[in-house]
Amino acid sequence: MRQLILAFASSMSDISASAWNAVMGEANPFCRHEFLLALEQSHSACAATGWTPRHLCVFDVGDRLNDVVSTDKSLSPLAAGALISRQAAKHFNPLSLVAVMPLYQKSHSYGEYVFDWAWAEAYERHGLDYYPKWANAIPFTPVQGRRMGIHPAFDSVEQLRVAQLLLLTLNRRLTSELFASEPCALEQGDAVFDESELNQSVVDEADLDGSVQSVKEQGDSPISSWHSLFVTPSQTPLFEGLPNPLLKRLGTQFHWHNRGYHDFDDFLAGLSSRKRKNILKERAQLQPFNLKFHFVEGEHITASQWQTFIQCYQLTYLKRSGHRGYLTPTFFQQLRAQLAAQVLLLVVDDANGEMIAGALYLKGENTLGQKCLYGRYWGTTVELDGLHFEACYYQGIQYCIEHGFQMFDAGAQGEHKVLRGFEPVEMYSYHNIAHLGFRAAIADFVEQEAQQMQQYMAQMRAVLPYKKEP
Repeated sequence: MRQLILAFASSMSDISASAWNAVMGEANPFCRHEFLLALEQSHSACAATGWTPRHLCVFDVGDRLNDVVSTDKSLSPLAAGALISRQAAKHFNPLSLVAVMPLYQKSHSYGEYVFDWAWAEAYERHGLDYYPKWANAIPFTPVQGRRMGIHPAFDSVEQLRVAQLLLLTLNRRLTSELFASEPCALEQGDAVFDESELNQSVVDEADLDGSVQSVKEQGDSPISSWHSLFVTPSQTPLFEGLPNPLLKRLGTQFHWHNRGYHDFDDFLAGLSSRKRKNILKERAQLQPFNLKFHFVEGEHITASQWQTFIQCYQLTYLKRSGHRGYLTPTFFQQLRAQLAAQVLLLVVDDANGEMIAGALYLKGENTLGQKCLYGRYWGTTVELDGLHFEACYYQGIQYCIEHGFQMFDAGAQGEHKVLRGFEPVEMYSYHNIAHLGFRAAIADFVEQEAQQMQQYMAQMRAVLPYKKEP
């Protein structure tokens, strides 16, 4: 049995980029070291914005156990063959990194897109603290991906063992109420969520004040809960091997799938006549303006194009929400510098050749090996009917067809995507709640929500624009 040591890193800069990418993979751009480092170094995701990095790392001690034990007196047993240290992960960098978990301590629920505002409000009504909590997630990125990176040389048994060690470590940080003999202070019959909360509108992400808030470092304080968000289907078994099952929450997004189309007209030919005409009419709205749409690969994006895109992004966010967005200009600059091969910018020029809008895409692969296009951010300096749909949906579909991409994820939510060929896809997250009473109430909530979500997805499938097969 391997001897493993687990430790937390307070910054991506404390972890070797090559070691992180070796265990997390390089195909999904959002899980890469470069993407997360850009979020942190640009101060988009940091303690001041409510995203305190607490990345969990697992190291293989090899034959150096005696040396490590003699120099680290904080080591304590976690499980058979595994120790946990209070020292920072960078202390163990000379050892082999065999697993990682992107992890953040949160002081709010913004930028996660798996909404738990009703849970936090219920805690507050009962005089309890919901924050801090931990989020095993990619900040501001509602995209499926690995939430545990485990060395590819590990067999299935070793992978499951490492996954259980990671989850056990999270559970040990929950408040002691999880193990209390009395469930909680809730009285029998006390309602935590009423049925209306299952369908009520969640807090708009745009309501977050864009200013940087000063927050207190919470260090090793207990947490109310932890949440693994947008877990890729291939990794769901890793979250389901615990003796006490986690709460599994069902959500949905709308993705476009390439069925081997030859061109955009071939895609349209597969739609019902009325829906096909609607799309053609929508695209025709922009013809009088003589706009030019062209994709620019990351390494060929000019400084002027990049700066104009950032301005468009900030302006559009400002009009919609009153602040300039979660992501700083430094983030975009660093993204272009570090992940150019996976960055794709749609440039929209007016009739005079001036750039008036842009949409940022990233290229990658999912865990099935499918080539995926991810539409992430967009902005414009003008208001034209149909421009958003053209720049963020139709141009992306066209690019996928021309370049052989199998899947297009154009962003979270938005049932308006359905009539444009995007199909509902199941999204799963996993949750552990310390407070036994609230855990039971949230479990009931999640079960009811899943039933309604399945019905909703069936309704969305029923109105897809594709021709019905006989």
